[in-house]
Amino acid sequence: MVIGLSVLAKPVSAQQLMFEYYTMLTPQDTYNSRGAPLNDVCGIVQQDRANVHKFGRRDAGDSVDPFFTTAERRAMIAGRCQFSKAHHTVARIRSAVVGFVLVRVFGNGSAVSRVEIYEAAG
Repeated sequence: MVIGLSVLAKPVSAQQLMFEYYTMLTPQDTYNSRGAPLNDVCGIVQQDRANVHKFGRRDAGDSVDPFFTTAERRAMIAGRCQFSKAHHTVARIRSAVVGFVLVRVFGNGSAVSRVEIYEAAG
């Protein structure tokens, strides 16, 4: 019985760095497409990618990533962000204290498991 179960089990895909990009989180990224304020950093990063890919509203420091080109893929950001709570607050982003960040995206190639956000020098 144990042998039969082990044959049916699917291997767990290892988390790996899929890609990374630099971007500028600015006050324009702190409001969703309907103009409602965003109150979490994951939502701001998601809106930043929508501004880049969907709306063509790139900030000077925004680079284009190869993955978050669709709404479905951008939705994978939600709830998966890791960052220093002391440094990445919505108030700091809105006031342009935080701006230039490095975003590192981990997963298995088709799904995002973790999004790490680091303040970067601009």
